[in-house]
Amino acid sequence: MKQARQVVSRLGLGLLAAGIGVLGQPAARRGLMSLPVNRITVHDIRRPRKAVTGVDSIDWSAANNSLLIGRLSTMTRFFNVCTVTPEGINPRSRVLGMRGGSARVHSGAPSWHPDGKSFVFSCQKQHIEDHAHAVPLIGWHTDMWLADREGTSFTQLTNESSSRRAPKGVTNPRFSLDGTKLVWSGNNGKTNRSPWQQKALFLADFGQEEGKPKLSNIREFQPGENRDFYESYGFSPDGNSILFAANMIRGNPWHDTDICVSRSGQDPDNLTESRGVWDRFATYSPNGKKIIWTSSRGIRIRYLGTRGEKWQRYLQSELWIMDADGRHQKQLTFFNQPAHPHSEGRRVFLGDSAFSPDGESVAIVLYKEKQNFVPESEIVILKLGDGPPPRAEDGDPGNGGKPPAPKPPKPKGDEPKGDPGTITW
Repeated sequence: MKQARQVVSRLGLGLLAAGIGVLGQPAARRGLMSLPVNRITVHDIRRPRKAVTGVDSIDWSAANNSLLIGRLSTMTRFFNVCTVTPEGINPRSRVLGMRGGSARVHSGAPSWHPDGKSFVFSCQKQHIEDHAHAVPLIGWHTDMWLADREGTSFTQLTNESSSRRAPKGVTNPRFSLDGTKLVWSGNNGKTNRSPWQQKALFLADFGQEEGKPKLSNIREFQPGENRDFYESYGFSPDGNSILFAANMIRGNPWHDTDICVSRSGQDPDNLTESRGVWDRFATYSPNGKKIIWTSSRGIRIRYLGTRGEKWQRYLQSELWIMDADGRHQKQLTFFNQPAHPHSEGRRVFLGDSAFSPDGESVAIVLYKEKQNFVPESEIVILKLGDGPPPRAEDGDPGNGGKPPAPKPPKPKGDEPKGDPGTITW
């Protein structure tokens, strides 16, 4: 780990109360995620009994043991929010009944409240039909909403003007473990050289006013110098740190992202700092001792499209794990390695992830290339364990007869070549 000295901003984090208890959430077992990183491996890769495809985000509630996902509807071609058991039984939309007809706009990036009784998500504004940029991973022209678990009651938490030229929006809202604060990322209505315009991180207090949910004390922060990419992943379990991805070094393209953490009263640290490497989609383990994330480290990717806009067509990545302070980084999966038992026989990259409540399994969004570079996503459950994984019954270390992963083609075309912010809460 190397502290990001190039960062001119200071994220002055205040402390949440030590030893926060969360209603209905069991304490994480002092087990697998307390072991040294070099002992943790993938022991099994499971698909839900009923395939869940078209997914781009995922959250796993410790309170109700349900997965909350953002999913592309095959009928409407819009994203919506669904709940599903880890076995893949009965995925059901939770937002299509929202007043205003959310079937005609994108809804996604959902996250559970710690009590498992409600969730937050982003939803596209009705009056702006820029559907291509309102998808949850980009999040232009969106507001934050709160819904009850059954999807019968909705409260709009943000409502700011937005335009195609200067978009605003919300992505990846995440609660603190005591449910009193929210962190998210999104657009702030200012322009930037990035194809995604200017991004920022946001913090707010969450509470009730006259019996209705409400955000207050909303603050905007832009650590680093580029201000072209931030993606929030939430609070550490002890509430002392915020985990996010950012392009922190001046002059780097937006997709040269690192996993970063801002601790109480300290400059943000780059937990990863590899030029030309894609590091995103980080998650704390339930006990806060480990972080998993997806990375293209060790994979040569020649091209991500002009200005990186076609990254889904060319990206390859794997799941990695490290200690929460950035030490002892280790690759966990080998989906893109031909002849490895993990191999899918085609190009693969990984997206969002979520730990099971006991910290011994991880649900991941796995993207596999189909035809014409277009990926299709599904939920996969990784069962983690201590020490080497058990061998296959037949003793074959290969990939079960799957064809080797094809090499990505080399496309033609050009390759892509602040103010301080202080977080106080």
